[in-house]
Amino acid sequence: MPDGDLDLTEPVRRFADCNSDLRSSKYVVFGVPYDATASHRPGASGGPRAIREETYNFETFLMDLDVELDDLALIDIGDIVLNNTEDGQQKMIADTRAVTSFILKEGKFPLMMGGEHSVTEGAVDAFMEMYHNKGGIVVIVDAHLDFRNEYLGNPHSHACIVRRILERWGPDSVVLMGARSGCKSEVLAAEKLELNYVTTKQVHQEGVHTVVEAWDGALSLKDRPIYLSIDIDGLDPSYAPGTGTPEPWGLSSGEVLLLLEELRSNILAMDVVEVSPNIERYITPGLAGKLMRQMIGLKEMIVQNPTWLEKI
Repeated sequence: MPDGDLDLTEPVRRFADCNSDLRSSKYVVFGVPYDATASHRPGASGGPRAIREETYNFETFLMDLDVELDDLALIDIGDIVLNNTEDGQQKMIADTRAVTSFILKEGKFPLMMGGEHSVTEGAVDAFMEMYHNKGGIVVIVDAHLDFRNEYLGNPHSHACIVRRILERWGPDSVVLMGARSGCKSEVLAAEKLELNYVTTKQVHQEGVHTVVEAWDGALSLKDRPIYLSIDIDGLDPSYAPGTGTPEPWGLSSGEVLLLLEELRSNILAMDVVEVSPNIERYITPGLAGKLMRQMIGLKEMIVQNPTWLEKI
């Protein structure tokens, strides 16, 4: 693992079916239990633990994909040890970047569990440092634009993550699906800086496939390495009630699954953030864990049984 003063703690219970060692594993799960910039209801620091716990509800065999997870090389390396305060945020971002960079340089697929959305900054930086010259792009599912320049005096708040990505890596480096909330200044800034986002209403009217095809036509999305970040509040609260800033009229779990299926070949790293078990401890963590497991299964289908992809 990375050198320096970065520490990882062994989880009380590993993500289900993570039974391999680091050298042999293709997929590496880890948690970042940080929620110090939460602005409404805290609790996302408990997300990694809750997601792990709920993955034991699922069968190892992904019936719809014809993939047996128990046959795969997966590892859960635990949670980054951090100071869950705003003073500890910069080290958290740096440590998340270091862990993600290490996993990617080892040729493995990182699956990160938040934590609130500010944990994504370091992971995206690691991904883009490796893939920016190859056209790397970040696809975000989120109810909120997260495009404030700063929030409560903090430019690295969960409410600023999309703007930080765009400013650092360029307007063609990030697209967002599911937006339905943002203050007026955010909306104006997003338009001025050419943020490419699609509202939930557009997804409902046009369909996920049409949206992805439009992104592909404008940005060659399907030819680029993708980092996928799923803020669980991008889904409607009826599917994911356990989150700190829920917004009605969101995406369905089926629509997010379609997004994974559409982009499966190009996704090379993934996170799921903003799961808050203090608010709801079963449905939402279970959905987050299932999305991660489905991502692994979709990647394996490409290798093991590509013709089965025609059935989904």
